[in-house]
Amino acid sequence: MPRNEKGFTLLEVIVSLTILALSILSLIQMFSGGLNQASQSDRYMTAVYLAQQKITQLELDSFKTELAVGEFENQEGYSWQLEILPYESQINNEEAGILLQKISLRVFWVEKGQEKEVQLVSLQNLGETRVASMDQLASSSPSSNPFKPKPIENIKTKDSRGLEPK
Repeated sequence: MPRNEKGFTLLEVIVSLTILALSILSLIQMFSGGLNQASQSDRYMTAVYLAQQKITQLELDSFKTELAVGEFENQEGYSWQLEILPYESQINNEEAGILLQKISLRVFWVEKGQEKEVQLVSLQNLGETRVASMDQLASSSPSSNPFKPKPIENIKTKDSRGLEPK
């Protein structure tokens, strides 16, 4: 006897429900991963903001502070560590009042049992800065400027074919 019944068999229904359940499960995992990434990004952005805020505060105090570590008053779970070291550079010159120091500020927090950190590094001149008078500026000759590029002589150029011009 042939069957002329129209409809789905039990096996077809089970397979389609399984496919639907797996699809919904993968969508939920993707959504959860996106939320985790957004939350982690928010914590990093908070740490960068706090580090910039602390560097600005220290800069206003001329980086003179008794503390090398501390916690942020307005953000629980975030702490900071400051390190100020001499910065070795060819432009350091005591006579010219250029003495660079490296300012390194690290912000720490704990996320899912792991310590995370953000570090901001800046350079500061310890030497005295002086304002030059108009006479000093006018009397300085361009040839004595050590930062002015020197003209390049005897350069041989080539055209697009690799030939030297005549």
